[in-house]
Amino acid sequence: MNVLIVDDQKAVVESLKNGIRWERLPVEKIYTACSAKEAKLVLMNFETDVLVSDIEMPEEDGISLCRWAKEKFEGLECIFLTSHAEFEYAKEAIRMGGFDYILQPVRYEEVEKVLLKAWEKISRQKKILQIMDTRKMVIQQRNTILDAMISKMLQGKEEDAGQIYSHFHEMFRTEYKDCGICPVLVQIRKWKKITNVWDEKLVRMVLCNVMEELFREEDGKAGVSCLRENRYWVFLILEKEKAGEELVRQKIMAFYQFIDSNMDFSIAVYPPDPLFEQDFVKAFNRLGQRADNNKDRQRGIFWEDIPDEIRETEEDPIEKSIQYIKQNLNKNISRTDVAGYVHLNEEYFSRLFKQETGATFKDYILMEKMKAAQKLLEKSRLSVSIIASKVGYDNFSHFSKMFKKVTNQTPQEYRKEKQKS
Repeated sequence: MNVLIVDDQKAVVESLKNGIRWERLPVEKIYTACSAKEAKLVLMNFETDVLVSDIEMPEEDGISLCRWAKEKFEGLECIFLTSHAEFEYAKEAIRMGGFDYILQPVRYEEVEKVLLKAWEKISRQKKILQIMDTRKMVIQQRNTILDAMISKMLQGKEEDAGQIYSHFHEMFRTEYKDCGICPVLVQIRKWKKITNVWDEKLVRMVLCNVMEELFREEDGKAGVSCLRENRYWVFLILEKEKAGEELVRQKIMAFYQFIDSNMDFSIAVYPPDPLFEQDFVKAFNRLGQRADNNKDRQRGIFWEDIPDEIRETEEDPIEKSIQYIKQNLNKNISRTDVAGYVHLNEEYFSRLFKQETGATFKDYILMEKMKAAQKLLEKSRLSVSIIASKVGYDNFSHFSKMFKKVTNQTPQEYRKEKQKS
């Protein structure tokens, strides 16, 4: 710690500086001042933990100095020196938050003891602040931490994922005595309009904000991870005593209803059983399988495994056609090709496709090709002409024209902007 000694008598300052056995104390720097004005200059320019000040000084007394210092520097401790045991200033000093006061003439041993006590208090405060800063960082970075955990699961590193989950859970024990984490899988089943598909970050933010707003009275927090297309893991962090399982079920239902009624997409929600699942690896595998089995793209809340009759339903033709399109973006596929692939009349397929996706077949193909081109421009060093061929364009100028039609930028302008950001 760093200590500032203040007294209007220079002899007293030098006596304290030379008489105290500083080597026995956890002190790094010792500063001195002979007036409140000089002390303020030191405090403004050097980090100080403890202020040792005489109370009776001309121009500005020690109490006024301490009051100013405490307003400016959080965590600063003040020790006062006074010549009067019953001096009213001493009482006022303790009342306003001074750490201690010592009678003059001072005994060096007594000053050393008071400084040690002050250091113990400062150390405790610093530890608390460190814990709070760590927790604040975890809250700010929780989505990044959760992404790392999901990434480990997708790589088959279940043990690593389990450890991250345990550490994540532990971080919130400082705030919640009985901290519970409820991992909920949210799957976007359908966009109401294909041209209004949101950026992944925006979807994350919306899911997180809606969930936290619903649990505001219980001071619930949420984190969201997404490393697979249209699958979002929402992690609720709650105090179990304040938010029991019945309340959590009600809030999850309210969450689903709000999203379904107000957003541009419909969802399927898969909560764990039990709700506060301690074994994340088990929850990840079970809820993922539950989502995989929802092959007919039903929306709703699935509290239990998908029944066999749903599991065995034939794959939806439009879903099947969308998968075919995504797998063949490098080709110049036509509506006739895709309608034949799903064994439907071409006109009927066209009407059904627009009804299900909100876009014509031609517009949907264009949007998917441009989305794929955007990813390649952002994440690869391939030339624009090669990227054009990878999304099914033999004519470079035609590709550039269509790209600008969708994004209002040429491919070169788009890549340059993303590189800057």
